[in-house]
Amino acid sequence: MIKVVCERCGTSFLPDVIRELKNCPVCGEPMWENGEDSISEDGHPDWITWYYYKDPKYGDHSLWDKLPLRPEELELIKEFKAPPRDSKGSSEKAKEILRTYVPDAFSEPKDKKVTICCPRCGSQEFTLLNRGYSIFTGFLGSGRVKRVCNRCKKEF
Repeated sequence: MIKVVCERCGTSFLPDVIRELKNCPVCGEPMWENGEDSISEDGHPDWITWYYYKDPKYGDHSLWDKLPLRPEELELIKEFKAPPRDSKGSSEKAKEILRTYVPDAFSEPKDKKVTICCPRCGSQEFTLLNRGYSIFTGFLGSGRVKRVCNRCKKEF
């Protein structure tokens, strides 16, 4: 889950909750407009504006160094200042700076479970069976295991 962290008090918020507010509700620190952006501009005049978006349709997150083609279809999570892409075209420094504002940015989900389901009906109930003997193949592949769906009887 992605969170926005206030630099002054360390309180974290969901972007959907805090987006309408310009200041942190706990300490009053500016969070979106003049807070961290003015600090970056004063110390690093060569830095550019980066945009961290979420695609509400697919849930994907992306980092842009210019405005995307259709920003109205995306949900802006964070706008921040960072150095431009390096000579290799990498944006690793920008991702590192983004993680100071949004700690969960571009991190893999920790509890990602893989579930096996039937390709035909989507059921997760299946039985494991040995392939056994066949007239056409004999004992070839008899040591392999096949899955058979308990609902629609499809072998996969």
